[in-house]
Amino acid sequence: MRELRPGAPGLPAPPALVVLDVDGTLLTSAHEVGPAAAAQVRRVRDAGVAVLLASSRGPRAMLPVLAAVGLTDGTDFVGTQGALTGRYAAAGALHVLDRRPAPVDAARAVVAAATGAGLAVGWYAGERWLVSHVDPTIAREARVVHDTPEVADLLAQDEGPDKLMIIAPTPDAVEVLRRLAAALPTGLTAQISNPTYLEITRRDVDKASAVARWCEQRGIAPSTVVAIGDGPNDLGLFAFAGSSVAPATARPEVAAAATWLTRGNDDDGVAWALSVLVP
Repeated sequence: MRELRPGAPGLPAPPALVVLDVDGTLLTSAHEVGPAAAAQVRRVRDAGVAVLLASSRGPRAMLPVLAAVGLTDGTDFVGTQGALTGRYAAAGALHVLDRRPAPVDAARAVVAAATGAGLAVGWYAGERWLVSHVDPTIAREARVVHDTPEVADLLAQDEGPDKLMIIAPTPDAVEVLRRLAAALPTGLTAQISNPTYLEITRRDVDKASAVARWCEQRGIAPSTVVAIGDGPNDLGLFAFAGSSVAPATARPEVAAAATWLTRGNDDDGVAWALSVLVP
């Protein structure tokens, strides 16, 4: 891991693609896109470098972020922890390019176990964000992502979710998430992130596999990709991409895995990284 700065030894050529994580990376701790980051994303695209946002957020929660950086013009994004790849047209209509829902019976089993433990469950299906009930964790998430969940009987859903999300109400409750993750039904995978969020998808789904498929379809070599992220669910992207960048505020294991270290997400880290990578 080395500090990202102009003229640094080993600095790669300008990339063909920059993959940007959202929360904790592109967004500040106030969950906003800073003006410098927005300007740099636009400049980089104008220079001919593709920008792909890749997030665990659902599509509707991605929309205000895409709008803030000028990517609601039909630009592709990866959402829902890699289970959905799509694009928003200027009029706000979502076009789904790829969607990989989890097995419905396995998802229902997780819902039953989690709600039996008193936890609220989010069930993401396309643009819909269904929840078992609204508790303080769901209410806070709604404020952060500027989206409104729909209370529904999750056990009655007849199609599997793109993602399940369960948030521990306190740090002490993370152990419950660990137990749920350790007892997942066949066909599912889970990751604890942020660090009190349990994200559950189909076993073969993550951000890295979605980005890899996107690149393969467009003839973009992994060696020409730079990934920028701060969380454990970005480690797969780091392994795929030719170069990787972590903000100074990244989780320690993520910072250790990155090729380069940039400024923190409250200190225009993404803007600085883009200004150096695409001078």
